[in-house]
Amino acid sequence: MLQVGVYSEPPIVEVKSKKIISEIKCSINETPENITSNIKSSINRDLPQVTPYETQPDKVVCLVAGGPSLGSTFGIIEEKKNNGVPIVALNGAYKYCFDRGVSPSAFIMLDSREFNHRFTDPIIDECKYFIASQCHPKVFDKLCNNDVYIWHCAGDTDNEHLLEEKYKGKYYPVMGGSTVTFRAIHLLRMLGFCKFELFGFDSCIMDDHHAYQQPENDEEQEIEVVLGDRKFRCTVAHFQQAKEFVQLVSTTGDHYELSVHGDGLISYIIKHPEILKEAA
Repeated sequence: MLQVGVYSEPPIVEVKSKKIISEIKCSINETPENITSNIKSSINRDLPQVTPYETQPDKVVCLVAGGPSLGSTFGIIEEKKNNGVPIVALNGAYKYCFDRGVSPSAFIMLDSREFNHRFTDPIIDECKYFIASQCHPKVFDKLCNNDVYIWHCAGDTDNEHLLEEKYKGKYYPVMGGSTVTFRAIHLLRMLGFCKFELFGFDSCIMDDHHAYQQPENDEEQEIEVVLGDRKFRCTVAHFQQAKEFVQLVSTTGDHYELSVHGDGLISYIIKHPEILKEAA
């Protein structure tokens, strides 16, 4: 039984390195100069912005990320789609769904790097595309004839002046952590959705790091995360995401409900609040 709701007790996890790691460092995956250049290009396209909508308290959205548990839970997504639940896909999960007969209702992208334009293949006429202003121009070029909405990342102080100059203060930055899943939750909350079922949101390695091939992540360093009676294989990015998840729901978790499908690290954290309380 999936547990609905999130718990805000922050865990203290034990990390054991499979290799000697002197320090864990996380940074952006694109240069600040390229991000600024991307934003300058995108905001001059005069696309409609994501703006706040009234809360739809009974509306449920399936948010599909690309973690390895996506394969084992995909049958649930098919059932939800057949019952009229909107399917919102992130990055490579978009094509994964399409190839298996589920056309997403919406697609969300955050990453600034050029190669991400491949994630919009194939283009679906009925799909809404929510693309961050920091995304590469090739993404916007590919989607120029489609239903595209632009949104902006909160906390990007280096580029706030560009948004202020363009929109004269009338824009709505989307808060969240360093990953597209976190931003997607808060973006959709801004659009009025408050009940989410998450798929492929594992934050750990199972058979592989994604449900599909994503060679950019093949050489990432692994660590071992121990929580309660479970050990999880994680990349440094996975571990950082798990920490951010707890921090974010501690701050904003009263404003939405989450059900996380699968048997990954995030699901384990949500389902075992007693472990978190003991560790706190």
